[in-house]
Amino acid sequence: MSDASAAAAGFGEEADALLERIMPFLAGHDPELQGAVVTDLAALWIAGHRVEGSRAEGDRMRGELLEVYLQHVRELVEMYLEGVDG
Repeated sequence: MSDASAAAAGFGEEADALLERIMPFLAGHDPELQGAVVTDLAALWIAGHRVEGSRAEGDRMRGELLEVYLQHVRELVEMYLEGVDG
């Protein structure tokens, strides 16, 4: 396994472990409330990416980050739904 692959695997394991710790906090709540919390966390995460210089450059970078994020969410939804709904 290459260093990059090992780092990615370690990152994935760390993310999965954190997700396991967070899920119980959301599990007992309505999906609408869960969505509101996840949306707020995503917005805070994206807003936290700042670029020194111009606001326009920062907005462009955050827009690109949002596109990558949404694509990743779509891919994860497909993975979690594999074999479901027919």
